[in-house]
Amino acid sequence: MRICRWIGVLLFLFCFSSSFSQSIADMKKKQEKTEKEIAYLNRLLKEARKDKSATVQKLNIINEKISKGKEMLNSLNEEVSFLEGLIADNEALKSRLEGDRQRMLDFYSKMVYETWKKRGEFNKLMYIFSASSFRQAYARYKYFEQVGNYSKKQLRKIEVTNDSLTSVNRKLNDLIAQKNEIHSDIVAQNGELIREQNEANSYISELKKKEKDLSRKLKAEMKNRERFSAELKRLIAAQTKKSGSKTSDYKLTPEEKIVSTDFAKNKGKLPWPVEQGFVSEKFGVNVHPVFKQVKLSNDGITITTSKNANVRSVFGGVVTEIMFIPGYNNVVIIRHGSYLTVYSNLVEVSVKKGDNVKTKQMIGKLSANEKSNSTLNFQVWKDKDKLNPQLWLAPM
Repeated sequence: MRICRWIGVLLFLFCFSSSFSQSIADMKKKQEKTEKEIAYLNRLLKEARKDKSATVQKLNIINEKISKGKEMLNSLNEEVSFLEGLIADNEALKSRLEGDRQRMLDFYSKMVYETWKKRGEFNKLMYIFSASSFRQAYARYKYFEQVGNYSKKQLRKIEVTNDSLTSVNRKLNDLIAQKNEIHSDIVAQNGELIREQNEANSYISELKKKEKDLSRKLKAEMKNRERFSAELKRLIAAQTKKSGSKTSDYKLTPEEKIVSTDFAKNKGKLPWPVEQGFVSEKFGVNVHPVFKQVKLSNDGITITTSKNANVRSVFGGVVTEIMFIPGYNNVVIIRHGSYLTVYSNLVEVSVKKGDNVKTKQMIGKLSANEKSNSTLNFQVWKDKDKLNPQLWLAPM
């Protein structure tokens, strides 16, 4: 039983070290990613603050920072919970090891005391040589040898237990130090979230004072969106008809079938149309960040990114349309078999209609909004159906 227990202790220490390192590394990797995202948002916000007035764009960045801050807070709390579990396991192991050591020490002390009590009863050599036969003398010799070996083994077990306890205590101290450090990070993160929430509330209050002006801009934006959606549907229908199709689906050439299949296989893996950014407005119907009674419909996603950022194709295909839409600046449409990707708000276009483009090939630059930062409206269609682009893009 004791051999099994010692094997168990050694396995625990080995598995602890391995699983601990892997789990903590995964958590740290996740936290580092979130830290980089927050750092990028800080850069966007710094640019946005060059315009001293409150803007929806600033509010969107602050709200995204709050969201990422909460992600960081959740990750830190998960790490604390994980460390608390490890601390509890190590304290239980420490208790078992201390119990084993005490039992061994008690037994060893008793054995030494019994040997000391009998020291005057006989001399070991005299006892061996007073044997009536060689066999009996050998048996007495082996007895003393076994007692000596057993005594050494007990001492070795006690030493091993002490070493194990030292190792467990060291790990416990390390874990407790890490836990305390993370608690400090949690306190700091909570403080940052409170400051950001106050800043967001301040922007909302200031924007509400401009309700008339914002309402006028919102009405114009909603009209632009309707116009853009209608124009896209018209263009898609025209392309479908031009392909020779007698249905609402685009008629594919053999080459286009291959491209279409490859595009579909890459769902959830496509690169982002900009190198960095975040989704400031999702696909479908969205509630306005200031006026909660206002709902905006988005046929794609709106990505907030750096000022005049480069726009790139998310997959290989053919440029089928380049046009100017009021409120959306230049718009580029790329066909990938049955699928279309739409990139709008470009101030510069670096491709021509009919060009074959590759994955991540630059197709233009974004216009800057409100004196700082840029936004890209990105859409994905399959024939006449609009799709949620976030489901097609790889995690940023």
